[in-house]
Amino acid sequence: MRLFSAIGASALLGIVVAGCAGPSHQTNPNITVYDRDTMGDRPIELPGNYSTENYGRLVLALDPGSMTSNAFDESNMGYMSLRLQSEMSKLKRFSVVALHGTNTSRLAELADLGELELPEPADPTKVDLVANWNLNIHAEEEIDGRDKVITFICSINLTCTDMRTKLVKFSKDLDCRVKREQTTSRAGTVIGGFQYRNKADVQGLLQDIATQAAIRIANELGNEYPVGGRITGMLGTDMMTLDKGSEQGIAKGMQMVVYANVGGVDVPLGNAEAAPSTNTAQLEMWRLNTGNKYAAKVLKQMEEDPSWLNKNKLYAVGYGMAMPPEWQTKSLYLPE
Repeated sequence: MRLFSAIGASALLGIVVAGCAGPSHQTNPNITVYDRDTMGDRPIELPGNYSTENYGRLVLALDPGSMTSNAFDESNMGYMSLRLQSEMSKLKRFSVVALHGTNTSRLAELADLGELELPEPADPTKVDLVANWNLNIHAEEEIDGRDKVITFICSINLTCTDMRTKLVKFSKDLDCRVKREQTTSRAGTVIGGFQYRNKADVQGLLQDIATQAAIRIANELGNEYPVGGRITGMLGTDMMTLDKGSEQGIAKGMQMVVYANVGGVDVPLGNAEAAPSTNTAQLEMWRLNTGNKYAAKVLKQMEEDPSWLNKNKLYAVGYGMAMPPEWQTKSLYLPE
């Protein structure tokens, strides 16, 4: 029996599946943060799927599907589903809402979770995107004498649907792994390490899996919907002000590309690093695209004309997804 009386994405607006779009070739499928050294080795170019139409804070609805496992019962997998939704709600890039229906009794049972902050049920008319997933946790054991290593493999089939166009934007198969160790007695009884009968052990494990899964899902969403905004002020080509900040998903140190819209053509001008406040950010341009003749021409005009920004449109878009502080642990987000 499914835990939530969720409204299926297909029931919301009658979705027509028209194709899938993968992430840009520039993006790493696992690591969602970049630095100057990483970007310095790459051409100055716009990330795939950038669009000024998406620079607002999009409303993302979560629609969990099946939750199965060869190691955990329905109750534990229900816990896992809620933890994953809770982790996803930490993303600043999106306004995250849930399609968990009105099953308030189940939420009340989990009130002791403390930090759990489930998003409110969604208003279908205001949803921009729906993320639906089917998830399976498969446990594999490796025995070495009286020691045992259990690898919990979480497989996720993720589908993201754009509710404005009624199109599936992408469908991905993702996975993550979390390991636990056990020590057994000569009789085979577990005497140390992870215990399936220990509630804290199980919930701690499922929390780790939920965080890993959320990182994988968030990275795919970030590749498809990079965060960006409009430049509202500039000091030459060195310092600029962006009309988005940490509340819209701009992270400290986020690498961005600044580009001008000239005659309807987007021209990448250089790489910048963000220093956000709540709703705005300062961008330091650290590499200019002077090797491109079109960019060099625009950059020269910007230097020579202090009022250039009053007559032209200038934007910036980021690479990757800003990670919530709780996720910034190497052991959680680096691939094995």
